[in-house]
Amino acid sequence: MSDDENTADRNQPDSTKPSGSGEQPGTTPVPPPAPFDPPAAPEAPVPPAPPVPPVAPPAYPAAPARNQPHPGYTPEQLAQPHPGYGAPQPTQAYAPGQPHPGYGPGAPQAPQPHPGYGPSVPGASGAPGPGGTPPKKRRLGAGALIGIIGGAVALIVVIIVVVALVANSIAATNAANARKPSDTVVSYLTALSESDAETALGLLGSAPDDDTLLTNEVLAASNELAPITDIEVVQQVGDEGSADVTVGYLLGGDPVQAEYSVLDYDGDGEWQVSGGTGYISTAKFDGIGLTVNGVAVQADEVEVFPGAYELATDLPNFTLEGTTTVVVTAPFESGDTGDIEPVLTDEALQQFRSIVTAAANECLASTTLAAGCGLELPATLDDGTTLVDGTIKRTLSADGQTTLSSLEPTLSYDNPTLAQGDYIGSVDVTAQCSQGGASGTCDLIFAPSLGSPSVDMASENPTVLWD
Repeated sequence: MSDDENTADRNQPDSTKPSGSGEQPGTTPVPPPAPFDPPAAPEAPVPPAPPVPPVAPPAYPAAPARNQPHPGYTPEQLAQPHPGYGAPQPTQAYAPGQPHPGYGPGAPQAPQPHPGYGPSVPGASGAPGPGGTPPKKRRLGAGALIGIIGGAVALIVVIIVVVALVANSIAATNAANARKPSDTVVSYLTALSESDAETALGLLGSAPDDDTLLTNEVLAASNELAPITDIEVVQQVGDEGSADVTVGYLLGGDPVQAEYSVLDYDGDGEWQVSGGTGYISTAKFDGIGLTVNGVAVQADEVEVFPGAYELATDLPNFTLEGTTTVVVTAPFESGDTGDIEPVLTDEALQQFRSIVTAAANECLASTTLAAGCGLELPATLDDGTTLVDGTIKRTLSADGQTTLSSLEPTLSYDNPTLAQGDYIGSVDVTAQCSQGGASGTCDLIFAPSLGSPSVDMASENPTVLWD
């Protein structure tokens, strides 16, 4: 039988069909639309607890848009009552194997919920059904409540920890500011060992009177001569406004122990070193072109940090003899310069001897009364003898010759650039003379001698002065 014949047979009333099949007398059954099998809706994820057996949702035809004609129906068909809807139908039993009215090919379908608008399928999420009944709200499980409470507790713990850290930081800052007296002394000596004059000066209770030598450069030279190392606190006495701190350290490898007085002037916990500097007397080197660790000094006394200081002169004809490295180990200490003496350099010594010898020989060779070098003679002696100018002959004694050739000058205490030689010696003098009308050659018994020569060795044109 062809498909067309099957379709025609299905459209005819079946006398074998029981009453209550859903058809109305006198009406022509309206063929339903062709069956439409949309793809099954995806199963919604099932929450792990409590376990619910998955239920596959029934397959529904796709829902037409609201207020739109149903596909497959004409306006005339839509005006007729839909089979399966309307007045309640009597219940009828069916034999096994007999097709159920409303199911199967050609049978009008029983009322079905519209896809997309029916009740929510268990285990799947959906919008409210056609009746507008919203889905039941899910209550938070015990695990979610525990998680929320735990998160709140964790946040409170974090806040407490942050507050504690801030409080500890403030306390640590305050503790750092409240330094001990010994801490200040150690910081002071550490700054000196690092050639940090600015930091060291900042730890002093009062500004120094003279800061010529309180510089990084001078400290760097000091640490080259004798570095400060191994600083340690030996003893601290007192901590209420004032304290005495004894420290030990090595200065150029030599052990040093010194006491520092520290004060907290305003009670704010900021201790400062009282004094902290020493001194070097430089009066004896005035005018000699003194330098201390390479820095020119012109004062009679200079202020220095504890350390080592090399004294020298920048004048070309001079140098210093003795222990020229002066060490200051403690506050208010004065460096020892007792054995340091300025002297002429070897070249300057030879220059001094040459200048003096030349001047002495010139004076000795003169035949005039005004010979110079302290050898001048008067025209008339005390006994009335008259000397003839131009006839004077002067001869230095043998001892004088030896002394002149080996002069060992010293520098004047009042004027360190003035080199002074020893007394040279007597001079033998003869001259043409006349007395009481008689004339002849006279030997002078008490003729002037060559005295002590002096030369300013810092002068550009040095000349000899005689005493």
